[in-house]
Amino acid sequence: MTEAVRVLVVDDEALVRHALRAFLTSDDRVTLVGEASDGSEVIEACKRSSPDVILMDIKMRDIGGVEATRRVLEWNPRCRVVALTTFTTEWRALEVLRAGACGYLVKNSTPDEIIAAVVAAHAGDRVVSPEIQSRFVRAAIDSGDVGKTHAPVLSDREHQVIELIAQGLSNAEIAQELHYAEGTVKADIRRINHAWGVENRLQIVLRATEFGIISI
Repeated sequence: MTEAVRVLVVDDEALVRHALRAFLTSDDRVTLVGEASDGSEVIEACKRSSPDVILMDIKMRDIGGVEATRRVLEWNPRCRVVALTTFTTEWRALEVLRAGACGYLVKNSTPDEIIAAVVAAHAGDRVVSPEIQSRFVRAAIDSGDVGKTHAPVLSDREHQVIELIAQGLSNAEIAQELHYAEGTVKADIRRINHAWGVENRLQIVLRATEFGIISI
């Protein structure tokens, strides 16, 4: 059996921590190893609990999630940080992603979506809420650059994978949808990354929009 992903929750709202605790402790895929109520507590909490993934609020009273993310990754670059926030503006997402976070979820995400994102982040994926992806894509469209460049040739299956990535599906969900092994989906994504010179799922969506392959 796969070992459960160790999760640390960082949020200054006690009610949010309580809600996250309720479903993180009821799913075998994850184990809640600690909580912190401010960014200033993150490093000590990490030392105590050795998390694989941190669910990080952005706006906190003392040290916010962006700075806390930088500190965590300076201390342990292997730790994965997923922002979990009420903010839905693309500039907020870019700020924390540039600080090193591997994911950005809005707090109206379902428990299943949050847990799936934690598992995906631990596996090395980037995870971004579909509504945030849509905002990035809209910004790309509004810039007027969409369709001005030509996409390298991809297979029909790779095009299907791109469309499902744009819908926010995880690798496992894409594999189920297309009736392929998850390893096949991962290999397709590696080929897309190489062909397009990108590094993660969000960049795939942005590039696909740029090439006029998808529209959101």
